[in-house]
Amino acid sequence: MKKLLLLTGLSLLLFISSIQQSTYAYPDEQRLTSSNIDQILLEDTPTITIYNPYARVDFETINHYKTNLHTHTTESDGSSDPDVVIYHYANKGNYDILAITDHNKNTWPWSDWIAETPLNTSKSSAYYPDLDILAISGNELSLRHHRASLLNDYPFGGFLYHLAFWYIQRQNGVSFFAHPGRYSYSDGWYQHFLNWYDCVVGIEVYNQGDRYPNDRFLWDRINKERDPDDLIWGFSNDDMHRIPNHAFRNYQHFLMKELTETDFRTAIIDGLFYFSYEPNGADNTSDNYGKAMTPKLINVTVTENTIQLTADNYNSIKWYDQDSQIIGSDSLINVSTTHSNFVRAVMINDYGKTYTQPFGIQITKNEN
Repeated sequence: MKKLLLLTGLSLLLFISSIQQSTYAYPDEQRLTSSNIDQILLEDTPTITIYNPYARVDFETINHYKTNLHTHTTESDGSSDPDVVIYHYANKGNYDILAITDHNKNTWPWSDWIAETPLNTSKSSAYYPDLDILAISGNELSLRHHRASLLNDYPFGGFLYHLAFWYIQRQNGVSFFAHPGRYSYSDGWYQHFLNWYDCVVGIEVYNQGDRYPNDRFLWDRINKERDPDDLIWGFSNDDMHRIPNHAFRNYQHFLMKELTETDFRTAIIDGLFYFSYEPNGADNTSDNYGKAMTPKLINVTVTENTIQLTADNYNSIKWYDQDSQIIGSDSLINVSTTHSNFVRAVMINDYGKTYTQPFGIQITKNEN
């Protein structure tokens, strides 16, 4: 009887031991020890790369140049002559960069309408020191889907998309799609031209106030399908036809060292700007008329997994992912668990909203 109990006890111990060994056994190279646990955890942690469009910006020395890139005059369907438009944006709005983009026409040079003498003038830009404004040669190609044509002298309507973009690119110009919410083109249609032509850098996500709110969703959907290091930029422009109704609600701030064509070209291609919508900006009875009261982006700090924004004159910050969903509400966001191709931020105050360009996110799983 004692032998039977002893044998039973030994069998039970061996059975329990076998269960423990089978449950917690590791291959020799994966056995957890105090010496290799950190290495194993590190190998299982994916590598995160954040593509920061502002990485090359020294915010301590950079200038924030107020900009409108979609403006009309009586040379097409605007209600004011070119000189009135130029002086209004330069003197009342304190704009630093302005493009006149009349429909299917290159309203250029400005010296045909104003008395001031430009410096460094060309078919693509001119600097007017007396106005302290950089004039951008432009045209709104208005046959079929409207497109901004900047930094070149293209004078037509652009009925043939490929031919027009080919000319713009050949002239070292830049283009973006204007108010896409007016049309019903597919996301893939935009991707086609964005992939074909480096000169096409983005879309308007605010236009003449906020006529097409769904353009923000389009912007996100397009960027969701692009490589995180090849995203497109968002723009906010007055599309000004009538000064009392349209001026000063939409603008960009370009981050440039100097007010030159070279710096502007680099900034618009690389996304070195942020953009704003100020709903009451056209109220010329306000003491704030032309003062750009929306938040300003002061600094961006990117670490391995986080993006930290510093802003001026804001009440709140919201972060959005590729599905246009809010995923953060602080100045700092950790992107390690976002599962998104990019994130972008919106800074908000009582006057309006300011948008960053998207930060691309690439997550690479490490193979053991």
